[in-house]
Amino acid sequence: MHEKEVEKTDFSQIITIVIFITSYILIFSGRLDRSAAALLGLFMMVSAGYIFGFLRFEELLVHVDWDVVILLFGMMTYVGLMAKTGFFKYIGIKAIKLSKGNPWLIFLYLSLITTFVSMIIDNVTTILLMIPLTVEVAEMLDINPVPVMLGEAILSNVGGVGTMVGDPPNIMIAFASGFNFNDFVVHLFPPVLTALVISALLGKIVYRKWIREKPKNIAELMELEEFRYIKNKRRMRFYLYILFGMIALFATEAYTGVSAAFIALAGGITALVISTEEPKEAFKAVEWPTLVFFIALFALVGGLEETGVLKELANGIASISSNVLITSIIILWVAGLSSSFVDNIPITAAFIPVVSSLTLDYNTGLLWWALAMGVGMGGNITPIGSSAGVITLSLSKRYGHEITTREWLKFGTIIGIASMAICTLFLLIMV
Repeated sequence: MHEKEVEKTDFSQIITIVIFITSYILIFSGRLDRSAAALLGLFMMVSAGYIFGFLRFEELLVHVDWDVVILLFGMMTYVGLMAKTGFFKYIGIKAIKLSKGNPWLIFLYLSLITTFVSMIIDNVTTILLMIPLTVEVAEMLDINPVPVMLGEAILSNVGGVGTMVGDPPNIMIAFASGFNFNDFVVHLFPPVLTALVISALLGKIVYRKWIREKPKNIAELMELEEFRYIKNKRRMRFYLYILFGMIALFATEAYTGVSAAFIALAGGITALVISTEEPKEAFKAVEWPTLVFFIALFALVGGLEETGVLKELANGIASISSNVLITSIIILWVAGLSSSFVDNIPITAAFIPVVSSLTLDYNTGLLWWALAMGVGMGGNITPIGSSAGVITLSLSKRYGHEITTREWLKFGTIIGIASMAICTLFLLIMV
């Protein structure tokens, strides 16, 4: 009897691994939309589970982290409504005018604005709002916008690691680990800040020739009126109050006990009520395919967990070394290098159960911070490693200033590897 159970377990693991790998190949190949690919994978896994009797649909649904889905929905709703007020264009123009047309200061100010906004708001949304403005101003000054666009994309990826809500992988890690907003700031903001300083210095070196370009039409730039970009000042002010309220509640979650998912949902609902817009219009900013992708992905990974595949993988990683620091460094670099070639969301989803299992053995949160830093920083190594990078390349082509792979590697790869090296040093400090 025992032999039959083992054989059945081995067979179920092989089936789920094959379906999981097939799903990931479809997701990364681009032949199918990633949401459709994940749903197809889920359909295949559930069908195989019913046919061979080792898995039921209800068992997979248990693994869907609805807190992550609800938090993303709330933040997407809020950001979409805030964007309509013109707030992001306003702060962009304000920063550009402060630079007085100096290319280096334009690079620094716009990159840092995108970075710090990305610590609270999804960086893809921020990129979508900032790139058109960047191109418009660069063309006015007759300077090449490529370095600035790269700075915005790459530094926003770095900045997104710094808070719990700055990047989808961090949101996933937060709910899986139980760490709150303050935990992320305490453990991740120092390495992120260090990486940002190093990135800015490297940017000045890499683009030293571009920095010496003499911009034109500076007088025209200084005459731009940032207030004309604000479409509804009163509503913008209310939305800012909501944002400050959400940040305050995120920061005090450990004391209030109010879930971060509920805080984000409440912020989105409050913004929706204030907007007086039809929900159908307001919800257009919600990336529904992304939410569906998350749900299907959680369920797919749940199949590996139900059949014991992830437990065996965790044991395999643990067997490499009993030293928690070495294991953390392995997770940092394996997750980082994986995220440089594939989207970091599915990489994070696959790693979370493994890290969760390892954490029980080591009794430390170090592995979670290694995972967060790895999937966040590693995405900069290649142009396809992050959603912000892919969007930036697409927009650069649309606006006639295409970013080549060579351009990305010249700056992004250096920043990605340097940031991961900095994170490795911080793991040594955190032990």
